[in-house]
Amino acid sequence: MFSYGSNMNIAQMARRCPAAEPLYRLRLQGWRLVFRGVADCIQEEGAVCYGGVWRITPACERALDAYEAVASGMYRRVFLKLKQPSLGEARMLIYCMNSTGIMPPSEYYLDVIREGYRDFSMPRAARTLLNQAVRDAWDDKAPSPVERHRYHRTGRPRLAARPPLPAMPATGS
Repeated sequence: MFSYGSNMNIAQMARRCPAAEPLYRLRLQGWRLVFRGVADCIQEEGAVCYGGVWRITPACERALDAYEAVASGMYRRVFLKLKQPSLGEARMLIYCMNSTGIMPPSEYYLDVIREGYRDFSMPRAARTLLNQAVRDAWDDKAPSPVERHRYHRTGRPRLAARPPLPAMPATGS
């Protein structure tokens, strides 16, 4: 399974899916991280999304389906065909949201994801894209009723601050 949000966090996955095994980080071409209050991954030509890959059991898959609210339509299961250098072609599960609203994540949720980035030793480029996704959520903020309902249902948590733009490299004269 490819994870890009809170499912990258090893401690949280241990509670959700004790039998899940973290394998490696992956740079997924043609997909982009966005925030709808929580993380989503959308197909976009030329984009890149970093995430963690897990080996999961059928019981883990059922637990993740419940956590991601697949039955109620919050997320849907998508299976990707990926060519892995050491494994050849593999079929990989990814959860994608059905909502299209855009909303920044809560501070707490973003911290959970950042811990997952540390768990999978994500490179600087991944952290840059994570910050970009949060900035985009602030810049393009347009929550749908789904995001508004989740925000109110969870007690109106403090939203993560808009990250500053990266510093421009100094140029010599």
